[in-house]
Amino acid sequence: MRIAKAILLSLFLTAGAHAGEQNVVLQIKGMTCPLCVAAINKSLRTTDGVISAKTSMNTEQAEVTVMEGFDIDKLLEAVKDAGFQASVIDNKGKS
Repeated sequence: MRIAKAILLSLFLTAGAHAGEQNVVLQIKGMTCPLCVAAINKSLRTTDGVISAKTSMNTEQAEVTVMEGFDIDKLLEAVKDAGFQASVIDNKGKS
């Protein structure tokens, strides 16, 4: 019984750690090399409110985790500042 309570408490605490975040998937046009990916990741990751960003040249997408209520247009601007065009294809909250 004690182990079950510990497992439930652990699951509850882990779930709470992600509250208030949302995932955004961006479609990005024009990437041709790993340096493009690095430039986009850097621009996204240095944007205030971005928790994490992972860009893939193969899928031509970036998966970005931001704080809940984040202005998604800031992500599009960050990609534009890196020299690329992006559009939002998915925007889901975690909480």
